Amino acid sequence: MALLTHWDGEPVQVWARVWRANRVEAHDVVGSTNDRLKRLASEGARPYSVVVAEEQTAGRGRSGGVWHSPPGSGLWISVLLPSSGVVPTHLPLVVGVAAARAAESACSGLKVGIKWPNDLQVGALKVGGILCEHSHGAVVAGVGVNLRVPPDALPEEVAVRAAALEGAASVRVSAGELASALLHELHALVPRSGRGLEREVHQELERRDVLRDREVVTQQAGPGTARGIAPDGALLLERPDGTRVGVRAGSVRLA
Repeated sequence: MALLTHWDGEPVQVWARVWRANRVEAHDVVGSTNDRLKRLASEGARPYSVVVAEEQTAGRGRSGGVWHSPPGSGLWISVLLPSSGVVPTHLPLVVGVAAARAAESACSGLKVGIKWPNDLQVGALKVGGILCEHSHGAVVAGVGVNLRVPPDALPEEVAVRAAALEGAASVRVSAGELASALLHELHALVPRSGRGLEREVHQELERRDVLRDREVVTQQAGPGTARGIAPDGALLLERPDGTRVGVRAGSVRLA
């Protein structure tokens, strides 16, 4: 693990200024940007400190799943967000909206959907994911977005479900441009997120929701039909008997 003085063609201090970040660390290789930022949080790092890496060797998704982060193939970034207590159910969705907006700003004409609770999709394929973890009175928000993944860089079972922005949009995507758009959106959205989803963000999530009105199986509440997202960030599940329940944890898959 080596600290970089430059990342994506600019000095790290330039990115710190552009991102309005209290601290920026850029690495050539790191185990996990989230784990590194959690360590910095334990040492007193302030909100909007950032860790970014060219490659992760121990990247992970929710529930400990492996997140494949080949070198130079994506944006692997973690941002320390102000918070207290546990990670609110709605916060990964707010970060997801920020990431979706950032991807669309970098790829004109692209439409990015959100699969509850933390996946970014283009069509039926996953292009990115969010992992929010509580650490020392703050939230470490990890964002991974595939920019250009070589065909042989991912295991076959992952490759069939994944896509990259450059392939989907047929444009070259700058990791720095994408990160800048992401930080801009986080600065705008997170302070307003409060105890639930702001109305504008909630409506946007409804438009981006790739599960709405589809048959799903949830880890927490079993099978049913997804009926949208509640203002607190819960997935609204209509069970086979017609009753509805809010799903606030666990995974979900199409039936």
